[in-house]
Amino acid sequence: MNYWHGDTKNLAVGNTARMAKVIQEATGADVWEIQPVHNYPFDYRQTTAEAQKEQEADARPEFKLPMPDLAQYDLIFFGHPIWWSEMPMVARTFLDKANLRGKKIAHFCTHEGSGFGGSETDLKARQPQAVYLPSLAIAGTHVDSSTKTIQNWAKKMIKEGDRK
Repeated sequence: MNYWHGDTKNLAVGNTARMAKVIQEATGADVWEIQPVHNYPFDYRQTTAEAQKEQEADARPEFKLPMPDLAQYDLIFFGHPIWWSEMPMVARTFLDKANLRGKKIAHFCTHEGSGFGGSETDLKARQPQAVYLPSLAIAGTHVDSSTKTIQNWAKKMIKEGDRK
């Protein structure tokens, strides 16, 4: 379930995953999804309530897949949805475990009105040794109509990453 124009909508593939797919197709990038060990409820309102409790507790939910070997990458596209004006806590779990020192980071997110919220500040505070490229925030309800914008940004990040 995803937030959709003030209501909820059952999407086969979520907003952020669809945006990541456009980036992957535009760049040929590898994809690794941060999947929490425990699944969130199907109901959107229950999920947001749980997300809020995780934020209040400063929780670090574990993820299912082993940490990827990031040593082989110079550029990382790091994306997430915005929940309660922040990145999901499981994304913070990833950032707490990842070594992004010297990596070029192209940060992206989907939201429904809050833009990046506090996620850019949080990302840079958690990974101060990374090199940050321009970021892209897209309203989740606009992902499908923003394909060209996402593709152009992703291709530009590849070029920028080669220059820095």
